[in-house]
Amino acid sequence: MIYGMKARKIGNFEVSDCPCEHCDGISNQEISVFGRYLHFFWIPVFPLGRKVVSECTHCKKTIPKKEFSRALQQSYEKNKSKAKRPLRHWFGLGLIGVLIIAIIIIDANVEEDPRSALLDDDMNLMTENPTMQSDSISYKIKQAFDELTAEEMDPSEFEYFTKVQNNKVLILVRIPELRHVEKEARNEAMTIIRGVAAEQKDLKGKERYIGVQGFATIMLIQTPTYTANSKLALTYELYDFYGPKPETEEE
Repeated sequence: MIYGMKARKIGNFEVSDCPCEHCDGISNQEISVFGRYLHFFWIPVFPLGRKVVSECTHCKKTIPKKEFSRALQQSYEKNKSKAKRPLRHWFGLGLIGVLIIAIIIIDANVEEDPRSALLDDDMNLMTENPTMQSDSISYKIKQAFDELTAEEMDPSEFEYFTKVQNNKVLILVRIPELRHVEKEARNEAMTIIRGVAAEQKDLKGKERYIGVQGFATIMLIQTPTYTANSKLALTYELYDFYGPKPETEEE
């Protein structure tokens, strides 16, 4: 299997003149220690403990640690430090640690786009009850959702916000239960929004930037150059509504 549990011998030692309960003889007992580990694509990910057995050198009877005599148990406790787990058993955990550190370093050095804060501010302005006077476009989108939304979702929990800026319009909708909707069915939400926007005379010829948020993340996006229906939709594609990214001043 490409994944699962394996065990490799990591140490062994002999106990001299030890009675064997199987053959009733007095002989040496060889204690072997195996290190168990989880592997993925045959690469050790992390250790899973040890397996200890003893074999009589005379009759070759093998017994597990739980059946050790007092003498065998004492010998194992005295010598178990000799069986050291190789570093390769920790390879997977080490690799994960390196990846986490790399992500932290990369994230710390990535310059934050100031347009992200502008989008966050606008998303915080979404409301469940837009009015015709305060936001006529959102008001009409809400009416459409109230009439057309399936029974499994409660449109009273939806939130809306619209902003018109020069030759662009930003339309934001939050649907908390969107993550429970099948991918193909989610497109209906975008269809409703586009339909309402197309009927607005004051939006004719304007570039449309539409984002539909689920419980925590934006899942539906449509811009003049990008369309997405995914839990990993690229939110930064909405940033162009606010114009080009400001250039960083060199120190």
